[in-house]
Amino acid sequence: MIKIFKIFLISFIIFCTKANANLLWNIQDGINEIQKNNFNSAKTFFINYTINNPNDENGYWYLGTIYKKLSDKKNSTKYFKKSYEIKAAKQSMEKITFEDENVNIEDYFDMSAMYYETGNLKEANFYADMMLKIDPKSPSAYFIKAKIALVEGNKDEAKKYLSKAIIFNNELLKTNLAKDLQINSIPETTKEIYYMLALEAYYSGQINEAEKNLKEYLKIEKNAEIYNFLIDCYIKKNDINSAKIILEEYKKTFDDNNLKTNLLEAKIYFLENNKEKQIANLLKAYKINPNNLAVLMELGNFYLDKQDYENAKKYFETLINVNDSYYEAYFGYIYALIETGNLQKAISLTRKAATINPKSSDNEYLLSKICYKEANFKEALEYINEAFKKGENPNYYFEKAKIEYYLKNYEKSLANLNKISKDDIQKEKYYIKNYIKLNDTKQLQEFANKKLSLDKNPIIYKYILYILYKLQGDEKNSLSQLAQIKKIKPATPEEYIDLSEIIFETENINSAIKILNNAIKRFPNHYELFSQKIKLYYLAGETEKLKETIEKTQKQYN
Repeated sequence: MIKIFKIFLISFIIFCTKANANLLWNIQDGINEIQKNNFNSAKTFFINYTINNPNDENGYWYLGTIYKKLSDKKNSTKYFKKSYEIKAAKQSMEKITFEDENVNIEDYFDMSAMYYETGNLKEANFYADMMLKIDPKSPSAYFIKAKIALVEGNKDEAKKYLSKAIIFNNELLKTNLAKDLQINSIPETTKEIYYMLALEAYYSGQINEAEKNLKEYLKIEKNAEIYNFLIDCYIKKNDINSAKIILEEYKKTFDDNNLKTNLLEAKIYFLENNKEKQIANLLKAYKINPNNLAVLMELGNFYLDKQDYENAKKYFETLINVNDSYYEAYFGYIYALIETGNLQKAISLTRKAATINPKSSDNEYLLSKICYKEANFKEALEYINEAFKKGENPNYYFEKAKIEYYLKNYEKSLANLNKISKDDIQKEKYYIKNYIKLNDTKQLQEFANKKLSLDKNPIIYKYILYILYKLQGDEKNSLSQLAQIKKIKPATPEEYIDLSEIIFETENINSAIKILNNAIKRFPNHYELFSQKIKLYYLAGETEKLKETIEKTQKQYN
């Protein structure tokens, strides 16, 4: 095993959550690359991930495992160390001591042995302790400490140290010291040693070994933190069934409402896409400690993912008040502010976030989104290009695709869309919009045949048919589809936005704005409706109305 740390009291619980990652970075994307043995692409992902999520210990842990797979021990140890340090800091515990490559444990052994032979027991003990800082399993260090304790007349202490030495090196059972102390069989491994071995295995990427030692610990004592540690190991292995089994065993053993266990259970439900149970556990954890950083981050991300931006803002703002240097919380808060139209505050906080994490490419991404919302597409393009210079993220491609579309660079928009999967209706819409502008009948027909998620969106589906009939010169069927579109009564802000864009393309700007004004009466706090008005005035080239609408919107939301 890699010799990487000094072990402290069992006061530390490791648990894997989505808590620290921001909305743009799905850690599972990187994990999938590891599972496919695509270690170089996984390395690129996690390097970018850790830059943009500097407080997420899981990113560094996976980066450590990647370097381990690539046989790069130096970087592997570096990132496992970083992962442990972040977790240790969150748990307010003394930091571990990792192996220093410039230090040779044998030098400390020689010093300790020399001082022992010359009778300087204090210095001998000091160097034996230095050995244990480098390797807490060093049988030589425990053996010397046993000899020192015996010379000092502390036979019980000597037995304790020699027992540890024999556990790590069974050959020491044959020594005269073992005979003198009447140790004639291999001592049973203690729970503390099992924990130490599990922790070392975990932070050298050996999950199976960590799991084995944790199970041995639980045979000796049922400990809540060890259960949680074991659940985390199963989550790291993507073995959700085993994680659930251990979770149920924990619940039967301990009748408590534990914050960390609630977070772990929320993680399991997240992986199972059970949103209802996920939020239930998060709110239980929040009730236990409403100022816990992991809980607040989880809740903020949960509501951000649900597009419930008001709740997302609440939890991210609380987190920033608890810790005003937590970059991921700033990202989540700024993102929610942008989506609710508070752009001036978003700009101010983006500047603050950039001082906290200047290397993050997400700073430029957020500025690009702000410009996009106000139809400042040229500046939006400049910012998203700056983001790409710092890092790469699928979401950047989608943002750039939208910008290029409004700049009427349809081929470039498609080129960016083709670099990401079309796994949701918003991305499908931009494929369709570009194909319409390029009169690409073949691609539009494919959408019409497959329908994809468009079967849930009759407005877009019928518009494709309208365009196809129009391109084929079939005016009767084309007009029929358009008439059917106009009869549809939008039920959501998104449907109003879709309809306004179609009416803009088929009639005029005034008719499209009328639809949006009706939508605003129905959904007065839905900022995206105002943003859509801005985009349509931009497309129509109505500069004065564009400026007027931006000013009115800013007054309302800032």
